[in-house]
Amino acid sequence: MVVLDTRFFLCVFSFALAGGFSPDIHLSYSLKAIAKNGFYSAVFFYVAYTLLSFLPMRAREWSKNILLVLSLASAFVRFFMGYYFNMDINQALMETLQDTNVHESLAFLKAHVLPHSALFLALLAFCALFLYFVRFKWELSRRVHLILLVFMSLGVGAHMGRTAYLFAQRGMAGWSPPEVWETLPLIKEARALYFSLRYSTQVARQSLDRPFAKDYLRVDKESVPDVVLIVGESVSRNFMGVYGYALPNTPFLSGLKRERERSQNLFVFKDVISAFANTAPVLQTLLNYSDVENRHTPWYFQRSLGDIFKLAGYQTFWLTNQNPAQANNAYKLLPKRFESFYRTSSLDTSDQALLDLFEQKVKPQLGAKNAIVFHLIGSHILYHERFPKSFAKFSPAQIPTQGLHIKDKAQLQTLADYVNSIYYTDSVLRQIFKLFEKKDALILYLSDHAQDMFESGNTYGHRCSIYGVQIPFIIYVTDLFKQKRPSKVQQLAQAVHKPFMSDDLIHTLLPLVGIHTKDHLENKNLLSPKFDEKRKRIYCDDKVYPHP
Repeated sequence: MVVLDTRFFLCVFSFALAGGFSPDIHLSYSLKAIAKNGFYSAVFFYVAYTLLSFLPMRAREWSKNILLVLSLASAFVRFFMGYYFNMDINQALMETLQDTNVHESLAFLKAHVLPHSALFLALLAFCALFLYFVRFKWELSRRVHLILLVFMSLGVGAHMGRTAYLFAQRGMAGWSPPEVWETLPLIKEARALYFSLRYSTQVARQSLDRPFAKDYLRVDKESVPDVVLIVGESVSRNFMGVYGYALPNTPFLSGLKRERERSQNLFVFKDVISAFANTAPVLQTLLNYSDVENRHTPWYFQRSLGDIFKLAGYQTFWLTNQNPAQANNAYKLLPKRFESFYRTSSLDTSDQALLDLFEQKVKPQLGAKNAIVFHLIGSHILYHERFPKSFAKFSPAQIPTQGLHIKDKAQLQTLADYVNSIYYTDSVLRQIFKLFEKKDALILYLSDHAQDMFESGNTYGHRCSIYGVQIPFIIYVTDLFKQKRPSKVQQLAQAVHKPFMSDDLIHTLLPLVGIHTKDHLENKNLLSPKFDEKRKRIYCDDKVYPHP
C-alpha cells in the first residue's frame, strides 16, 4: 500500500517553490513555471513512494528520510543559486565545484553563505517545525492509487506531446525534451554530475597528447617574438577608470589610453564579454579552439594554445597565483600544456609574487621566441584580501552608488574593496608591461569573467547576468611591434568597437602573432574584414547577450 506522508508533501512543495527562482523563469509565467515544477515533483516523488512501498517497513522509512534530506538540500541549492546568482545547476557548475579548492570554498562561504545564515537557519527551522507539528498520513486504496497513476501519466504525456509538437514546428525532433528531465527533482543534479564526470582523465590526456598533422600550421617570418597573455580574475570593466568608471582606479591604463592619439600603443576594446560567469568553463573556451558553436565537442578534442605555441617554436611559460584545482579538467590540464608551469606559494600572496616568480624562474629561460601567461588572482573574493593595505585608496564614502542596489554600509565597503582590488591590479599590469616595453612584444589583458556588483540586484559576485560577463579586453603593443607591423596596428585601431566574446580569442591572437593553423576561422578573427559582427553571443549556456 502506498502511504503519502508529511515528508512527501514537504519534498514536493520545496521543489515547486525553488522552481520559481530558476534562471529560466523569464521563459514562462512565474505561476505556470511553479505549477509545472510542482506537478513533475509530485510525479517523481509519487513514483518513488510507489517503489519504496515494496520495501520492508524499516528500510522504507530509512529510504524516505534519505530522500527527504537529499531533496531539501537540492531544492535549497536550486533556490540559492537561482536567487543570488541567477545560475542553474548544470555541468559547468559541477565542473566548477570539482575545481574548487579548500581555500576558495572557505572564501565563498565567508562572502556569500555566512551573510545569509539567518535565512538558512529560518528555512531549516521551518522544515523541522513542519515535520514535527504537521503529522499527516494518507493511505491510498488500490483504486485511488490507480486513478492517480493514470492522471499523472496523462498529464506527463500531454505535456511531452505538446512540447515535442512545438519543437517539431521549429525543425527539431524528440519525444522526450531535455527540459522535462531538467524539471524532475534530483534528476537535474544527477545528470549534471554524470556529464561532468562521463569522460575520464585518461581520455582527456590522450586527446591532448595526440600528434599534429605535419601541415597543421605555418609561422610568419616576422612573427611576434614575445607574446604575453594576462588573464585577470573576476574583473568587471564597469568598475574600471579606463572604461569610464567615475573613480580613477586605473591610473596606469588610463594614462596609456590618454596617450593613444600620440603613441597608439594601447587598444581598449569596448564591447567584450566572457562565455561564462565562472573560471572553469571559461578556461575550456579561452585557451583552445572550443567555443559556443562547437560546445557539444569536448574541450580536450580541440587544439590548445600552449601546444600550438610549442609547435610554432616558442618557449612557453604559465605563471599562476591561483591554488591548484582538485579535479583533472581544463582548469588543471590546459595550463600544464605550457612547457614550464610555475605557481606562487599561497593564495594569500598578492599578484606581486608573479613578478618575483618571473624574475627567478622565467627570465633565465627566455629564448628567441616566448609565450608567457600570467594568471592573476585579481579581484577574486574575498576582495579585501586581494590588495595590500597601502592600496586601500578609495573609501566607502567615495564610491558612487547611482544605479546600484546597495542597501547598507557593509555592501558599500564590499564595493570599495572591489574597486581597490582593481586599483592594485592596475599597478601589477604596469610592472608586467614594463618588463617588455623595450622588446618586440604583444601584451593582451582580459578577465576570465566579471562580477555582478549590485548591478542587477542587492547581491554581488558570480552571476549569469549581462553584468557578470562584461569583461575588460585590452591589447598593448610596444614601439618595436608598431615599427615592424603598422598594418596590424591599424587593424587593432579599427576593431575596438566591434562586439566580441572571449571564446574566440584564439582566432584573433594567433593571426596577430603570425601563426596560422588549420583550425582558424576568419569570421571569428576580430581584426579581419570578414569578422562576423552579427554573431549571436550566447553566454552561460543559453542566454543571448543583447546586440549593440
